[in-house]
Amino acid sequence: MQRPGRIAGSELERLAGSVFCVGLPGDRLTDDDRKSLAALGPGGIVLFGRNVSTLVATRALLHDAREAIGGDRPALGCVDQEGGRVVRLRFAAEALPSMMALGAADDAELAERAGGRLANELRAIGANVNFAPVLDLALEQQSSVVGGRALGSEPQAVARLGAALVRGMQRRGVVATPKHFPGHGATARDSHVELPVIEADLATLRSRELVPFAAAFAAGARAVMSVHVVVRALDSERPATLSPRILTVLLRGEMGFEGVCFTDCLMMDAIAGTVGTVEGAVQAFAAGADVALISHDLALACAARDAVVAAVSSGVLPLARLEEAAARVARLQSSGAAAAQPVDFVDDEIAREIARRGLRVVRGEPRIDRDRPVTVISFEGDVSDGIAKSSSQRPSLSLALRRRRAKSELMRVPLAPDDAMLEILLEVARAQGDRQFVLVARRAHRYPAQSRALDALLSVAPDAIAVSALEPFDLEALSRAHALVSTNGDEAANLEALADLLVGKAPEAMGAGRSL
Repeated sequence: MQRPGRIAGSELERLAGSVFCVGLPGDRLTDDDRKSLAALGPGGIVLFGRNVSTLVATRALLHDAREAIGGDRPALGCVDQEGGRVVRLRFAAEALPSMMALGAADDAELAERAGGRLANELRAIGANVNFAPVLDLALEQQSSVVGGRALGSEPQAVARLGAALVRGMQRRGVVATPKHFPGHGATARDSHVELPVIEADLATLRSRELVPFAAAFAAGARAVMSVHVVVRALDSERPATLSPRILTVLLRGEMGFEGVCFTDCLMMDAIAGTVGTVEGAVQAFAAGADVALISHDLALACAARDAVVAAVSSGVLPLARLEEAAARVARLQSSGAAAAQPVDFVDDEIAREIARRGLRVVRGEPRIDRDRPVTVISFEGDVSDGIAKSSSQRPSLSLALRRRRAKSELMRVPLAPDDAMLEILLEVARAQGDRQFVLVARRAHRYPAQSRALDALLSVAPDAIAVSALEPFDLEALSRAHALVSTNGDEAANLEALADLLVGKAPEAMGAGRSL
């Protein structure tokens, strides 16, 4: 093996560039983009919603990016395609609903089919790495970054379903990337905007957070993504992405993982706002990561590559560590070369099946009379975070009911209605006459004003049907309701399934499943 001082500068730059995965600015390459990609030579490209237009155009974009990068092996094509609010590719008639709905269905065979559907969506554009499944546990109700992205809160159930998702993706030729190792679910803080800390002791971590990851690795997961969270019991100072104790001692040594370790995006404030993105890349490689993910700035990625070159040249970062990372990336590229060739996308009805089976009738009989008018009072607003776009305009339950010939109208209400809005709502409810009401709650447990409004509405309209439309954490706020449903997500498929239930078309939605 050559010493750092003897490796050619151009060769060292090429080696360092190959362990970066970068995002693109738009839905087509400019000449400057092509020059940046050629100069950096990244090992992977990650696509976001800003890069996606039509299927054909998105396929061409990824192909053009690979062409600009060049090299003996096609760059990895990566996407965050989780389901629910984190769906970048929307070529199907209905996107997969949240993983929490899949968790509520509690069916490993269904989860494996869902993994196959996700893989099919990626392969339609020639992508071959999915930054999924999310294996964080939904342990903290105040968390906005995990929530419905999780399969649930029970480690063994999440392990079983997560392993099935891994098998489903990889049997269709797409690399699964369980995330966020070793877990983000036990904190309400969002690593996109700050550096969270998890205080759980080591015994708890081993019996809880690490269980789903161990199952995913046993199922053959070929990649993993680290989390920008300080896990005190494992490393009291450094977030997992920068911690040798976590990425080398625990992940490689104790858990025996031999695949590629991607960092989460180093532009997230947990890293960018502390050590900085550029220095974070150097420290991540030193800790044991194989790919530094820089999602939104090609120039910043080039600067980070240069910092890695300087660190190797000075001996701060061993050349052997960089070569190890590059070799893992090269193996993944070679094994995924066939999957980099696009295939035809085949749509299916699994989204509606997951949504239907993820419905939970908690109490009563949630049925409407289609011959009587119904008002849907829907609490809506920005329930987004750093990973997903704003969701201020949700799919409409009222429209779904009208498609089923119900006489429905919609009142959109802020997530935290003020006193004036509450008074308007109560006036409507008191003057209801023969009108029916459906109350759609979204994270009332985080918005006291919404919780108060729901309680007041249910006091004057006790026959209203109540719906917990995101995570099933609003059930307590809806304790007055005689009829109560948890949808475990509010994507179009969830609301269509709910509409079927409300008009009496889906009694099987009350079938076996599990509470989260």
